[in-house]
Amino acid sequence: MDGLRQRFEHFLEQRNFITEALGALEVRTGVEKRYLAAGAVTVLSLYLLFGYGAPLLCNVIGFVYPAYASIKAIESPSKEDDTVWLTYWVVYALFGLVEFFSDLLLFWFPFYYAGKPNQDRACHR
Repeated sequence: MDGLRQRFEHFLEQRNFITEALGALEVRTGVEKRYLAAGAVTVLSLYLLFGYGAPLLCNVIGFVYPAYASIKAIESPSKEDDTVWLTYWVVYALFGLVEFFSDLLLFWFPFYYAGKPNQDRACHR
């Protein structure tokens, strides 16, 4: 936990858009920027877990990165990575189809989107 805190403090010492905005907010409110940043991270995390951010997070993990990796695989001369990503997309579509029909039941389970056993499936709400 100390390592994470040190990286967080180191990030706040760097000069970038986020730390400058936090510094301006610190001057206006009188609250230290590390508390402002921790509060923002907490609110964002809670939004991703409980709000509409959970399906967004699932889609980013399950679609955006694999799409990027698939494009890189197509551009590479090797065929093994093409096979891996083609298999991924077939399984992804299969899970999406199953989830579409089971969504009426799964919707009632709390933390369903946040606690999916496989984050690489399609998310529907």
